[in-house]
Amino acid sequence: MISYRLVDEESGKVLLAAEDIRDFFVAQDLETPERFTFVRVHRMEITRRKTEGTELQVVDRRGEPIGAYRLGRVEAAFGEAPNVSGDEHPDVEFFGYTCEYPKAGEIWKKWAVGVERGDWARQPPEWHGSWLHVAQTAWFTSGKRATRYETWDTVFLDGTQITTRDAFFCALGEAVNGAGGYFGSSHGGLIDCLRTAQREHAHPFRLVWRDFPSSRHALGDEFTDAVVSAFQEYGVEVTAVESGASE
Repeated sequence: MISYRLVDEESGKVLLAAEDIRDFFVAQDLETPERFTFVRVHRMEITRRKTEGTELQVVDRRGEPIGAYRLGRVEAAFGEAPNVSGDEHPDVEFFGYTCEYPKAGEIWKKWAVGVERGDWARQPPEWHGSWLHVAQTAWFTSGKRATRYETWDTVFLDGTQITTRDAFFCALGEAVNGAGGYFGSSHGGLIDCLRTAQREHAHPFRLVWRDFPSSRHALGDEFTDAVVSAFQEYGVEVTAVESGASE
């Protein structure tokens, strides 16, 4: 199954299609090109050693893009172009910019078959930053904007799942916009979503924040107060509920 495509940004032409990618999602910054590998390449139409203006697409089982990364230039790490035909599906190496979210590759595999509510919380805490990255990337790749799409009157945020700021935004995106949803990945991003929703007269909602004290402990007073103030500023009523208390 094809999972990744290298595409010419200007023409949309598929330059390469592969089943997987290795060493692209790594725990490092994006300042210098690194070596990464397309695994089991099924199609390759790259004729130059250096290719400009490329985009890496993550695709689902139907071949539809669910995520995109602008790579710009990629440079072949091989001397002679490998044979890609029939049953020949070699691994092909390139130099290019990589992604600093190391668990994103595994999460994209889950995204390709569909995510359900609570999937993010079933991952280890060290995955949450990568999950949030994938959720945000998939959200905008699908053509959606930083706003609210659902119409529930009351949104429930489970504070028992919130152990970090990344976890907070994973939980918030799902609570507001459903499984795999996005509603900010930072305080500024949250304000953008709230502002756009208010401007577009999106359905107003009440936020019930369950087990609020444990969230405050995990997130810190300053951050918690800032996000509560942002909600209130844009007309969202926040009901903070202690563990076991009535809503």
